[in-house]
Amino acid sequence: MSITVENHPFSKLARQIEQYLWASVVLSSASATVSLINMGRLSCFVGPITFLFTLAHNFTLLALAARDRRRPPSALHGTMAPTASRAAIVLCWLLVALWSVVVLMIIIMGALIMGMGQFEGWERLAGYVELPMVVAEVFLLVVIAVKCKTQRKRSIIQPEHVDWRHVGQQQV
Repeated sequence: MSITVENHPFSKLARQIEQYLWASVVLSSASATVSLINMGRLSCFVGPITFLFTLAHNFTLLALAARDRRRPPSALHGTMAPTASRAAIVLCWLLVALWSVVVLMIIIMGALIMGMGQFEGWERLAGYVELPMVVAEVFLLVVIAVKCKTQRKRSIIQPEHVDWRHVGQQQV
């Protein structure tokens, strides 16, 4: 008999989601840094603002997950992981939409500015580096949203199979 353990903070899925959240923090920070090299010109400063929303979302989920890891198993019994909440999943999809808008703005503004010939060499390089980073952030957030939805679905459908007695032990 297989035991579903996706809901507690030490499960494989919870660790994967946490690693993806940290990767999103690093990637969004890097893309915001590259965006600020050209003063947010390509994304009309929407990229750096979306970066702040992404940081708030990711750090909130990471802090809540860390709080759950410190709590005793009896306090976690019957609860849902913070990454499996509806709010976390909906906000993640909203971030996907915002980052997608940033991708479109970079493409449109890049084409407009290049058409006018007002691009300097370093700005062009920053745009070529920024666009793939933002696209990667969109895909990473999609993966996070799907993993969180999977965690929620498994926790709701089979809550009686969550092994709360061994929540503090490493799962193999």
